[in-house]
Amino acid sequence: MASHRLLANGAGTDHPVPGLPFADDTHLPAGPTTPGPARPTRITDPDRPDLMWIIHAHPHLGRTVLLYEAGPDSAGPWHGHTAQPLVTRTGGYWWDGTNWFRPPQLWDAATGAVEQQAVPAAVTVTAADLLQDPRADAGAGQLHQVDDLGTPSDAWQGAPWLHDLARWAAHRATSPDRPPLNRCVLTLTAPELAGDQLIGTPALAAAAAISPSALRAYISRGQGAVPEPQALVGNRPMWSRPVAENWAAHRRRPAADRWPAQRERPVLAAGAEPIRQQLTPVLYAALWEDPERRARWVLRHRTAHAVRQVAEDLAHLAADRLQETVPAQALAEVLTQAAIANFGAGQPRSDGVAQVLGWLTRNHPQLAEQTTATVADHASLQFGTPHDDAVRLLTGAEEARRAAA
Repeated sequence: MASHRLLANGAGTDHPVPGLPFADDTHLPAGPTTPGPARPTRITDPDRPDLMWIIHAHPHLGRTVLLYEAGPDSAGPWHGHTAQPLVTRTGGYWWDGTNWFRPPQLWDAATGAVEQQAVPAAVTVTAADLLQDPRADAGAGQLHQVDDLGTPSDAWQGAPWLHDLARWAAHRATSPDRPPLNRCVLTLTAPELAGDQLIGTPALAAAAAISPSALRAYISRGQGAVPEPQALVGNRPMWSRPVAENWAAHRRRPAADRWPAQRERPVLAAGAEPIRQQLTPVLYAALWEDPERRARWVLRHRTAHAVRQVAEDLAHLAADRLQETVPAQALAEVLTQAAIANFGAGQPRSDGVAQVLGWLTRNHPQLAEQTTATVADHASLQFGTPHDDAVRLLTGAEEARRAAA
């Protein structure tokens, strides 16, 4: 589940997110003017560097303008999409201009893309639909400044959003390239999204054959590609059954087809992270910078940025597997014998022993501490070296102390 925090609609949006306040965006530069669909533009707010605007324009469907809390998760709700949709709602359900589709979860190897599953009996709710309510009062609506939205505000949280929508509609710029209110998409309704059809954490965990506690751990750590909930009921996440079933199907697929992508990479062990950092540029160079190898697989629409992400995923996978294949316990036993032999030869800390002990300390600190204590015990019993002195000699602490003196 992504953790980006969506704060507000921009006043210049064509497709407001229901329930979010509207914020003044007139201080932003002009949006994209390309004739075809443009990729979302990310703009750090000129007055608030902790906030980020994401503007996504389409030549026929209008544009979305959203304000996010800036950070690594502020990339917008488009994870997993080959093309980034203009409108996403209810935890990843998305609109292509005509139809609604479920969140992208299942990879179709035949087409080389994520499966597109249309939502049965989906109905689009537009701004015009809501504004038919006679209670909508533009005069009671509010347009906020960015500075008002850095923290939760009782002023906008307590105000009826219908009034804000009416104010937005009344002051919205109209032009031939902007959709009318009956094409300004707010959200969708569908039988599978009805309240009595949604399921909670226990049912989602059961669908995936894991315990509820394991599911909660996945969510708290950002692991496992857990789908975004379709709703929060009493602060409890709820999912549609099709989304739950797709996630369970994704988990059942062979591991070879599910090597960790950027969004679901597990945290590496401390010693594996340097391996990943070393492998990423090597793999990127092999995939992209070698013309002969690049020509074998790179399609015209792929970019250097996309290939770098693939290289990062491969490096993460390789580092994780390398970390698992090193026999740490056997390495510790060999290190113990070598270090004891070094003490007998009067050279407690050879380069080889120092290098292996350093690796063991970074990757398996508890095992390294046990190994050091074992060697020190042998040095004390066999060669008369005091235990603490032996530890300092083996770890290099004695050399550091002498250098400091």
